[in-house]
Amino acid sequence: MARGADSTDSLQAYPNIRAAAEILGVAASTLSRRADRSVERRGERDRVLPAAEVLRLGAVFRRRSLNDVAHDLLEHARTAAPDEVQRIENEIEAFFEASVAADQREQLLTLARRLLPADLCAQIDTVLEERGGELPEAIQGHPPLPNH
Repeated sequence: MARGADSTDSLQAYPNIRAAAEILGVAASTLSRRADRSVERRGERDRVLPAAEVLRLGAVFRRRSLNDVAHDLLEHARTAAPDEVQRIENEIEAFFEASVAADQREQLLTLARRLLPADLCAQIDTVLEERGGELPEAIQGHPPLPNH
């Protein structure tokens, strides 16, 4: 049970399993049975899912676009805990930023495997692992491909 927020933050802005299932477009029983879901206890029986977990599950189920899932998470927070909306928005932004970084890393490795010798690809992979997958500033963005 990983904690998605600081221990002093309220859990009111997070959707419970039923609300998260509705946001994701799946049955509540589908979420309840998932062994890999990360939940927080809110009270005696209620379990809630942090925003990043709902987005992660949205990417797994792919029933709705992640933008729509994020929008509904914000709407849920506005209704359930208006004072927590900024925190939920920050959690959503952090999820998307991490997702973009992972995608960029994979794109770089794919391009390197296609264009470079295996020993250079191994060096690139090693450097990215040492940096925690963060791309160096010099290659972030969308550099043009060489003309071959």
